[in-house]
Amino acid sequence: MNRVWRTALTALVLAFLVPVLVLASAAAGLAPRHWSGIPLSGWDLAVIEFKPEQGTLTEPPGQPDPVVDGIIAMDDPGVFMVVPLHDGSVYVASRSLRPSLFLGLGSRFDADQVSVVWSPLMGNINPDAGDRGPARTFWQRTEPLATWVTLMVGFPWQLGAGLLLAAGWHVFAARRRAARVARAVAVS
Repeated sequence: MNRVWRTALTALVLAFLVPVLVLASAAAGLAPRHWSGIPLSGWDLAVIEFKPEQGTLTEPPGQPDPVVDGIIAMDDPGVFMVVPLHDGSVYVASRSLRPSLFLGLGSRFDADQVSVVWSPLMGNINPDAGDRGPARTFWQRTEPLATWVTLMVGFPWQLGAGLLLAAGWHVFAARRRAARVARAVAVS
């Protein structure tokens, strides 16, 4: 039973640790990349904000930007804002981080063109329009389970770091138990 408990505890720690590693990497400005190649360049909560600086449009206002038009054409229900950056790329602000968002962006755009900013607490932009259809609840807009799954298994470097930390902890704990048993045997 002890082994089952340790396995369940390890899974719970990984389920918490890996998303925290992804969000900490984004907050530090490292822009962790999803399996699709699209980076998570920041996150934005009501009080805490880690996101890239907005830029100005590089083209005159009447000319369509193919990247912005392509993102709008995706018609993703979680995407609520597309913002140009100083370096000419675009970030997509989304309430939810579903795998389909990253895969859709990765299949259409280069990682140098588009990045994602997670902003789960952003409300409806236009309350009269119901945010692209009928009014949706907070849970429907943010899709917390899909976001958690994406943060948990969608970013390979952070997932690998979490697995290495968990394996290192198990090795440390096993050596500590062995040393305790050796001391107990030596005393008796």
